Amino acid sequence: MQKLLKRTSQVQKQAARRQRIVRSKNASDTRKLLRNQLKGLNIAKREVFVSARQAQREDWHLGPLAPRRDVGDKAETYGTVPLRMLEGVEKMDGKWKKWGIREGDRVCVVGPKERDRNKIGVVKEIKEKAEVCKVTGLNMIAVATPDYMKSSSQPTPPVQTTEAPIPLSSVRLVTPVVDPYTGFKRDVIVNEIMLSAKYRYIANYTDPTTRELHRIPWPPEEKPEFQDNDDDTLRIDVERETWVPTLLRAPMPSGVIDELRNKYSKFRTRHEDSYIEMQEEKDRRTREKEEELKWGGGTPRAMLTPVQELNRKRRMEKLEGEGEDGLTEEVLAGIGQVMARRGMELPEEKVKRQEADVLIKHQENLKKQEADRMRKHQEKLRRQEADSVAWQQRNAHLTPDMEEWNVVRRICYKPEPWRW
Repeated sequence: MQKLLKRTSQVQKQAARRQRIVRSKNASDTRKLLRNQLKGLNIAKREVFVSARQAQREDWHLGPLAPRRDVGDKAETYGTVPLRMLEGVEKMDGKWKKWGIREGDRVCVVGPKERDRNKIGVVKEIKEKAEVCKVTGLNMIAVATPDYMKSSSQPTPPVQTTEAPIPLSSVRLVTPVVDPYTGFKRDVIVNEIMLSAKYRYIANYTDPTTRELHRIPWPPEEKPEFQDNDDDTLRIDVERETWVPTLLRAPMPSGVIDELRNKYSKFRTRHEDSYIEMQEEKDRRTREKEEELKWGGGTPRAMLTPVQELNRKRRMEKLEGEGEDGLTEEVLAGIGQVMARRGMELPEEKVKRQEADVLIKHQENLKKQEADRMRKHQEKLRRQEADSVAWQQRNAHLTPDMEEWNVVRRICYKPEPWRW
């Protein structure tokens, strides 16, 4: 049974490792796809801007001789923006920021490069992962209608006007807040929104140093309208209890579990009682074989001769009779005599001898240090005396009085006494 459990554990670890590898590969592929999409979008924008600049430069140089560009295929769509430029590139999970803005909020465009700067509108559509939004009536552009959107039954205009996406970093939430000085509500542009699990807050705009927060309600969500049909199931039929559990029978046939999961799967952790008993019986037989090999000294018990089996049995009985120690008092006394005859020490005596050796060595070191100090002191005294004699010989030609001579000598030569 332990072998089966070990195999299941190894299989689970291998499956988890494969899943990690697959997740890593999928994340790498997603990053590559998003990178290619962003690259393609930037190329499309660059082509439009470059062609527009070239046309503007040619028109300025040629003047009245400038060619007409709103002819041919571009007769009706000249000056429009490709629909591909309106598609935002989504970021990977965990890489996009939560701005606290939803559809239906009033926002103000504050981006320095936006043409509708300082205008207020209502968010029409928002893409949180791409971090862009569309504001009703702002950043309007003309888009050429693609061929797949044109209908043969209904006339479709070749050019349509729609809102272009604006980055969420270029808009700020506008919310009415009661002014504490006047008591009237006025619109306030929120620079920073603090989000929680259910609500969003802004700081006190009158006194930013306080910790007071104002809760901003989320925009009301439109409830979906459901239309009832004749073939719909009634609610009373849905809520009617048609099955009552009982202890007399199982809620489902026993074979249903084997149909839902593979009966012989490597990942199976719950087994039937009969299968568990069979595995335990196999383990018991394996242990018995190991004990027989151990009893027979590596040879199966069935292959031992009667003499070998008898000798093995006698050895086992002898070992069992000796007990755990296997040494009697007489044997221990004999071992001690042999150790004393050979000069072997007991552990306690060895420790005492080592401590005595350490103490003797320490005393010897102290004596050696004391002798070194005395020798250095004697050398110092001899050196000072030799200096004094040399000084007297150098100044022998002087004839001062005895008192002045002693004063000069005390000042120039003052031996330092030895301090014990």
